[in-house]
Amino acid sequence: MTEEKQPTREEIIAFLNETIEVTKLRSELQDLNTKIAVSRAEELKALVFIGQITNPKQDELENYTVTQDDIDNNPDFKDNGIKAGDEIKVPAEVKRKLKRETA
Repeated sequence: MTEEKQPTREEIIAFLNETIEVTKLRSELQDLNTKIAVSRAEELKALVFIGQITNPKQDELENYTVTQDDIDNNPDFKDNGIKAGDEIKVPAEVKRKLKRETA
């Protein structure tokens, strides 16, 4: 049986320094991903607000279950993390239009 070579002190320190560097980069990436998610949520909130201002008659919102066709026809849904089967709130008028298009 052959003995495995034990790493030197310098090799261990180099490995730990590399691990620390990778961990720092992962942490920075997570921070950036969090900022992106917050920005997207703020953008969606602003779009809803603008929609309410420009068309105040659609205050009545109803639940709508997103279909795969909705995802295929609206890339913004996918970009905002909405998946087929998710339930979202839509103005009643939009829901009626969506039902007509799928019928």
